[in-house]
This record gives sequence, C-alpha cells and structure tokens, in this order.
Amino acid sequence: MADNRHESEQQARRELEKLRREGDALGGIFTRWFMPRTVDSDDPIELWGTRIGRSLSLAALTIICLYLVWTYLL
Repeated sequence: MADNRHESEQQARRELEKLRREGDALGGIFTRWFMPRTVDSDDPIELWGTRIGRSLSLAALTIICLYLVWTYLL
C-alpha cells in the first residue's frame, strides 16, 4: 500500500516537472503560433509581418466558425 502511494507520488511529480518544462498547453500553443521559430529574429519586419498574418488568419478562422454556427446551428 505504501509502495503504491510512493510510486504514485513520484509519477505525479514527474508529470508536474514535465508540464513545467514544456509550459502549459494553451499558453504554449499561442506562444508557438505567434512567435514562430522559423522566422529570423534579426529582421523585425519579417517577424511582425508573420505575427500580423497569423493574427489575421486566427481572426478569419474565428469569424468563419461563428458564421457557420450562426447559420447552421442557431
């Protein structure tokens, strides 16, 4: 009984450490989406262009999803 509890605690600690290293799920997704690693960070125009383009694509996706929900479900 004590071994199972100790093993369970160790597993929980490993999972928490993994989450700390990788970041939270939603924040990590947004960080990867708006701060791409493929863009040369020395060129601020390219970096901001990528951020703006991705923001506009996210806004367009949101608008399309809302339109489809409004049209077909409501």
